[in-house]
Amino acid sequence: MDSKKLAVWIFVIGVSGFILAGLGFYWWDRGALPGFKPTIETVSIEDINLDYRGVKVEGMARHDVKIKQQVSGETWYVYPLVPKENMNTKIIKVMIMTQVPPDSMATIEERTVVGLAKPPGRMVPKEIYESWRGEGYTFEDRVVLIEEFPQQDH
Repeated sequence: MDSKKLAVWIFVIGVSGFILAGLGFYWWDRGALPGFKPTIETVSIEDINLDYRGVKVEGMARHDVKIKQQVSGETWYVYPLVPKENMNTKIIKVMIMTQVPPDSMATIEERTVVGLAKPPGRMVPKEIYESWRGEGYTFEDRVVLIEEFPQQDH
């Protein structure tokens, strides 16, 4: 095999490997290939952890602090979801990030959220944590952020 053919094969294999590695990481991170949603598992707030990807969670959304932020030019609302059985808890384990605005008059509402569970990372900046701490809330060591899937019925 001459050097040009060898160079082309090395290039093709290298690019293919890079693309496959990117798709593999995306699949691992989101639980599904691009364009698809991960399998949705119903999980309680008490049991949720970062091993889940697609989740359905029921609870009480707390709107004591109304937080709206811009992400990639889109408006998102961020708030905690607490267990229905313990809606007055001041310990936050699950944060919701959604494009559905909260009721402007409510400080608490029942919600069922279907979305992607992931670590909060940079999606929930320090200012959001501080706003909730200012209201007397504390955060568990491993907070789970659920990015709600867009609702199809709107």
